[in-house]
Amino acid sequence: MRIWLIFSLFFSVLVAIFAVLNSNVVLIKLYWVDYQLSQSLVILFSAVLGGLITSFLGIFSKIRSTLKIRELNFAVKSLEQKIIELNNQNTVPKISDSTILNDSESETNNESIHKVY
Repeated sequence: MRIWLIFSLFFSVLVAIFAVLNSNVVLIKLYWVDYQLSQSLVILFSAVLGGLITSFLGIFSKIRSTLKIRELNFAVKSLEQKIIELNNQNTVPKISDSTILNDSESETNNESIHKVY
C-alpha cells in the first residue's frame, strides 16, 4: 500500500512539472463551444479526471470482490454445516474385517470351552 502511495505521489509531481513547463494558451473545441485555456490547466484537468475515473472503477471492483467473498464465505459455512450434519448421522461404528474375524474366533473358542465342560 505504501509503495503505491509513493508511486502515485512521484507520478503526480512529474505531471505537475510537465504541466508547468507547457503553459502556452491553446484552443479547446468542445462540440459547439471554443475555449482558450492554458495548456497546463488542460493537462492537470485531464490527469485529475483520469484519477477520478480510475478511483471509481477501483471502488466498484472492490465492492464486487467483497460481495463475491461474502457469497463464497456463506457457501463455505453452509458446506461445513452439512459436513457436521453428515458426520452426526454416521455415528454407527464401522465394523472392519479384522473385527469380524476376531469375533468369529472368539465364538469358536467359546464353543470349544463349553464342549470340554
